[in-house]
Amino acid sequence: MSLFAIAFKNVKKNVSFYFLYLVSVAFILTVFFSFVSFSMNGVMLAKISEDGRVETMSRTIAVFLMAFVLFYMSYSNQFFMKRRMRELGIYALLGYRKSAMLKLLAFENVLICLLSLVVGIVLGAAAHQGIVSGVVGLLDLSIDRSAVPFLNGKAVLFSVLFVIGVIAALSISNWRLLRKTTLLHMVRLEKSGEKKMKIRPVSAVIGLILMVSGDVLALDSRRGKESVWSKIGVSPIGLLMTGLIVCGTALFVYSFLPYVMQKLKQRERLLYREISIVAIPKFMNRIRTNAKTLIMLSLLSAATLGVFGSTVLTSYYPVAALTRIIPSALEFKIERPEQAEQAILALNRTVGEGGFQSKITELIKAGSTTASLPPEYSLAKEKGREPGFELMSSSDYASLLKQQGKKTKDLLLDDKEAILVKYRPDPKRQHVGEIYSLSLADNRTVDVTVKRITLDNPIGFNNSVGTLIVSDGVFRQFADSGLPVTRVMSIDGPGLRDSKEAYEALRPVLGDNPYFASVYARTYEITYSNSSTFLLLGFLTVLFFIASGSILYFHNISAVTYDHDDYTILSKMGYSRKKLKKLIHRQILVLYSIPFILGLAHSICGLFCYKALLMDDVLGQSSKFILPIALALSISVFIYLIYYVVTKRSCYRIALKN
Repeated sequence: MSLFAIAFKNVKKNVSFYFLYLVSVAFILTVFFSFVSFSMNGVMLAKISEDGRVETMSRTIAVFLMAFVLFYMSYSNQFFMKRRMRELGIYALLGYRKSAMLKLLAFENVLICLLSLVVGIVLGAAAHQGIVSGVVGLLDLSIDRSAVPFLNGKAVLFSVLFVIGVIAALSISNWRLLRKTTLLHMVRLEKSGEKKMKIRPVSAVIGLILMVSGDVLALDSRRGKESVWSKIGVSPIGLLMTGLIVCGTALFVYSFLPYVMQKLKQRERLLYREISIVAIPKFMNRIRTNAKTLIMLSLLSAATLGVFGSTVLTSYYPVAALTRIIPSALEFKIERPEQAEQAILALNRTVGEGGFQSKITELIKAGSTTASLPPEYSLAKEKGREPGFELMSSSDYASLLKQQGKKTKDLLLDDKEAILVKYRPDPKRQHVGEIYSLSLADNRTVDVTVKRITLDNPIGFNNSVGTLIVSDGVFRQFADSGLPVTRVMSIDGPGLRDSKEAYEALRPVLGDNPYFASVYARTYEITYSNSSTFLLLGFLTVLFFIASGSILYFHNISAVTYDHDDYTILSKMGYSRKKLKKLIHRQILVLYSIPFILGLAHSICGLFCYKALLMDDVLGQSSKFILPIALALSISVFIYLIYYVVTKRSCYRIALKN
């Protein structure tokens, strides 16, 4: 019988064992082929990339994708090699040379990769078409769909060459393993790795301290200018934080977990139970061989959850922040007297009379002689904004909030009171009770005391970032003094925040007005500029999920397979199937929980650090950050739960078969 025939029979005979491997490799190649097809889609790139940024990102992410696919397939190949060492030992006893065994393994890899590649190309082409349809629909693009073929010839050729390269790399890896492995090691390779673990309390404590220090360092970024990130620098602290987390996690798994298990083992009341008496010593016995996998999975889970969470957060928050950046659906500063009337006429033709509300608000720029002023007074000074408050009357403020559908309670002001509209929340400085001396045109001053502060800005930041609400009497006093008055028109109505028609109706009238702001246009701009980034990061996230879930699956299957005889002995000792399932469930749960909990803790700290360093918090609402993070983590838990259930059922079937 030829080697190829033996390889074909091996794959066919073990199809149930290879099934998830085939599925996972096919999924990974599906993601890879859809990414390659998208990055080589000239029609789409011409539409969404004006400055070559997407092409550059695609090339960068392609390197990560190829490295990750190679890593995953190498890991899986090593797993199956160890699983089949006894079988290879029998081949050696039958007289097969190592070169013949290498060819046999290469044939099997070719069969598996070829089948996965075919599935990956077909599903990847379909996924690519779906992605193109989604991007076209999301960004409202106009493209010639016939110019986007179902199968991109260049993408197919690139993927085939890449898989050939992967097979060559796997063959070299197999040859190195076979060359240094003796016949005896082939038979006992799995058992030879299980050496007794030394308990090192000092290393355990150091590992815990390093790991916690890394996460605390990430959370320190929330202190803003007082944090070490601001005082020392993002790059050095970022490297230090990464080093602490990586080293701490490694020592935590190598030393702290065995130390804890040793302590549990010494507690007789806990140890001498039907499940614990087996599970704890088995974990202690396997921790050395499991450690590298647990460390790698912990860091991989942290990266997966971190990338996924930051992608969801970044795509959600800028859109949510538009409620403050542009509080009305449409807004513009009136630069010419006829602009307001022209805008109303244009909307009457598009939306219809009564389909919207409009209000013109007057703002007066006023300086102050007070020494200590809020940061909003001089905000954006470097961008050319003249320092000062934009005064608004309390009646205009109440009327505009009502038009925008916001609450209008507690807005009564006397002539000595004011409401300060904050640009961003500042818990350390509340400003209430502070007195500001506002300058009139003739250099006289009017003192007002801050009655309260608010984040309910009625005018967009494009037109006012230092809004101070004063009484109608004080506002008239400033208007009469001769200070220049700015007029801002705000337009609201049902569905106007998402109305493309309303925005396009005003463009001919306000196209040259730099202060024209539209929620629809801004939302589209955010989506357009970030869609390619989110899409490319999405490819990485999907690959991370598939890889981490599959590695956990293979690792548990391997452990249960080698413990099959132990379960048989336990069954003869009186352990029922229910208790054996409980024992297996406990073992699987531990191997899933450790990397997931560590990865979850690191990713949450990392997301808070990401938010503090890279995102401008103008909403001041924790729920706006927690909601997308919770959503991303919930989806992650659901995906891991699916892998967990599949793993548990497969392990039950292997362990309990006669």
